[in-house]
Amino acid sequence: RGPEDWPIAQAQLLLTLSASSLQSRLDDEDDSLTIYDVPEFGMSELGLRGISINASQLAGMDIDNLERIRDRADKASCPVLLLVEDAPLQFGDPDPKVQDMIRTRISRLGVAATALGASCLGVGCECTDDDHNFDNAAASLRMAMQLIDRHEVNMLVQSHKGLTASPDRLTELIKKVGGFRIGSLPDFRIAHDSGEFVSSLRRLAPYAGAIFATVKKGTKKTGITPYSLAEGLEAVLAVGYQNTICLHHEGPGDPVKTLSAARDELMDALNTDNEKN
Repeated sequence: RGPEDWPIAQAQLLLTLSASSLQSRLDDEDDSLTIYDVPEFGMSELGLRGISINASQLAGMDIDNLERIRDRADKASCPVLLLVEDAPLQFGDPDPKVQDMIRTRISRLGVAATALGASCLGVGCECTDDDHNFDNAAASLRMAMQLIDRHEVNMLVQSHKGLTASPDRLTELIKKVGGFRIGSLPDFRIAHDSGEFVSSLRRLAPYAGAIFATVKKGTKKTGITPYSLAEGLEAVLAVGYQNTICLHHEGPGDPVKTLSAARDELMDALNTDNEKN
């Protein structure tokens, strides 16, 4: 396949790249690839038309460096679309000190997202599932929304053990917070691990601002995922999802080889879906 095959056929659905997929290369002193090069690499080598960046990849950077990433991404026509906070935040904890820490962190993430040009911020919520924590988490998320509203950044909540493990509970939380700038951030792998792959994706996709497709090196028997990328894609398209699928490689092995295989599999599924319609 060449670059002419890479543009996405499905209207308004983009395949994008998680920059953390390339972390092993970014950490390799003998590899010339840097975080500033990731957008160009994603477009030219993988044909992916946007990137997500983990907050940990920006440690120690000032605004000038963040804007440099944005400029390089814009020039490559591969913009930064999503900033993801690595560690889940304790939104359900009523301790004032914890809430102050969350305010400080969210404010910094909002500034970073703006400098990067990212329209979405992905966060996790860490707390046990009970009604008291649910109400506290909703209030804390609402506060966080107010902090990043000035940046015009959307907040996307990831599934995490505890309160947001259940798709229904996560969507209830999103509805409780309210507003048009909050949504979900599903992951094909997490949906698979829940034991309700298709139904989980169908419940979360209508609220999703982006969806991760986590892949890794596998065997000839298992391929690159324990689930079907085509089946996951079909599930979210069936409920009208038209946004981004972000390819994320984890674990050992050549990330480019695995990401390329995932891209091709999703492209084939998209073309098949178009032929049906």
